[in-house]
Amino acid sequence: MIIVVTDANILIDLCELNLLSPFFALRFKVSVVESVWDELSIEQQKQYANYLVNNNFELVKQETLDLLKVMEIKNQKQQLSIPDCSSLVYAMDVNGILLTGDKNLRLMAKTKNVEYRGHLWVFDELVRNKIITPNMAQQKLNELRTNINPKLGLPVNECEERMRMWKERCDTK
Repeated sequence: MIIVVTDANILIDLCELNLLSPFFALRFKVSVVESVWDELSIEQQKQYANYLVNNNFELVKQETLDLLKVMEIKNQKQQLSIPDCSSLVYAMDVNGILLTGDKNLRLMAKTKNVEYRGHLWVFDELVRNKIITPNMAQQKLNELRTNINPKLGLPVNECEERMRMWKERCDTK
């Protein structure tokens, strides 16, 4: 099973988009480190808590992480938070995919040879696995870019390409 270690911005955006149920329908083991969990609001934690009983979602205790590795990464890239560094260390430890929308974290993951993905990959997986329709993916991506997280800075060309591709799928049905 693929292990996906996610940071706070992805978790927050999935909540705001009302995509938790579709996200957890993907066949991944989703892991979140405790310090990232603490960045969520109480309301968001409550929404995610419903999925913690599922074996596909785990909350990783901070003390299980190698704090020397966390601090080493923090020292290498001061812009990263402790939760970001903890997520990266855990992804390294379990050979998982780091799921993040943070550019600095992606760059550090690349230097550590850790596979990383972002928001667009989540949409791709949801559509590819027929969990959401291409039409819903278009709507949710538009909502993310304009209302939920307009400062996210998703690559415009990649977003437009997906929108065209999803529209073509809708038009051919």
